[in-house]
Amino acid sequence: MRLKYLIILLALLFCKPAYSQSYNDVVPGTIIVSSIMSITVTNLTGTTNFTTSNDYANGKTISNYAAVAIKSNVLWVLSISSQSANFSPQSTGASTNMPASILGMRVNGTSSFLTMSTSSQTLKTGGRGNAAYPGNSFNMDADFDPGYGYNGGVYTIGVLYTLSKQ
Repeated sequence: MRLKYLIILLALLFCKPAYSQSYNDVVPGTIIVSSIMSITVTNLTGTTNFTTSNDYANGKTISNYAAVAIKSNVLWVLSISSQSANFSPQSTGASTNMPASILGMRVNGTSSFLTMSTSSQTLKTGGRGNAAYPGNSFNMDADFDPGYGYNGGVYTIGVLYTLSKQ
């Protein structure tokens, strides 16, 4: 029995305590986040037809003519302009001098139309976020008012949407 106690005593005397060690280090990480913006414009109505004398006398307003969706990580400004001073005739007999100014555009729910020209005009400003962020998705209204001064025909014009950093 004494031998048993002697072995335990010797084990306790010659044992080294175990120490836990831990090390910490910091590894720096770097990311580069660039400014990014995107715009999607979708025509919702297709071709606008003038079919009644009222259309010619008063013009024709198309609500929700186009849908705009903006994604941006910077504050933005959206401007519009026409790509040319006049509409392009696409059919025989159509007038060659119908000006871009017969077209007006506005954000749906606002009161005044911007008269189209080749000069850029601010349409709307907004904040950072995807298309679900309030104000980054909206519809546009169009107002066409050629009156009686131009020949019947098919016409086209490009509308340029410019998204810029504020």
